[in-house]
Amino acid sequence: MPQKIGIVVDAACDLPRSFLEQHGLEIMPINMQFGTMTFKDVRDPEQTMEFYRRYVAEKELEITTAPLSVKAIKDWFLDQLVLKYDRVLVVTVSSTRSPVFENATKASFMILSGYKERRKAAGMEEQFALRVLDSKTLFTGQAVVVYEALRLLQSNQAEVAFDRLRQHVESFSQDVHAYLVPNDLYYVRARAHQKGDKSVGWFKYQMGTMLDIKPILRAYRGETEAVDTVRGFENAVKKLFEMASAAIEKGLLTKVVCMSYAGNPEDVKGFPGYDDFIKVAHAHKVETTLAVMSTVAGIHVGPGAFSLAYAAK
Repeated sequence: MPQKIGIVVDAACDLPRSFLEQHGLEIMPINMQFGTMTFKDVRDPEQTMEFYRRYVAEKELEITTAPLSVKAIKDWFLDQLVLKYDRVLVVTVSSTRSPVFENATKASFMILSGYKERRKAAGMEEQFALRVLDSKTLFTGQAVVVYEALRLLQSNQAEVAFDRLRQHVESFSQDVHAYLVPNDLYYVRARAHQKGDKSVGWFKYQMGTMLDIKPILRAYRGETEAVDTVRGFENAVKKLFEMASAAIEKGLLTKVVCMSYAGNPEDVKGFPGYDDFIKVAHAHKVETTLAVMSTVAGIHVGPGAFSLAYAAK
């Protein structure tokens, strides 16, 4: 009997909720608190949209995010996964930006003894295996990594060896380029200041705001940096579409471009450059996904931000 392999993502992964449900992906929650309201983010689009509406209205709102504790993740693994799958691959947001990977890795060792009793009681004799993988990228980049894992699992091969899947996805993540453009630098500066990061100082913020300068940020191999600046949000987004189109024409490593927007995703379809980008994608049979940006991402870059990712050498 073939092994049943499951894929887990954390709530920072910017794939549409409908896509996650269609492909049976498991969502590991992330703890959120803004103001007096506390909840577990599980990529509920309506909940996330409500967050963005409130964040626009209350810029000074105190907001914190935190991964589940090691014990909470261990319990979640035991309750949600060990009787449903034989092998599980957990793909987390970059370990350089969040402790999710570290906590999930520790939890994976803690279940080694606990899972056996549960599976034995259910008449399941085969051993259970769970591996945690650092995607080395963020948000839409994480979405591209997960898309590739699914593509390999759903390929025409009779069965994909679990270790081969893990090794392939780990290697693949090295070539994922995830870009992000904030709409309002206030949120970037406020969150950086809260974390003690002085990279966005008062003067840089004031000049960027006065001149309407938007940075294009890139997450690549665990590092995040500004790779360009463009005057005007729509111009910056248009440049991302042009970059993605050029990458498609050169050849992507997997035929998908993942996008997310910190607001109503339908608004993206009216952005300059979107139609031309979609024509290029369709001509090369490249799939596109468009999601509400995760709450975790939106907290750091603010409502109205746009992200796009693909994998290319």
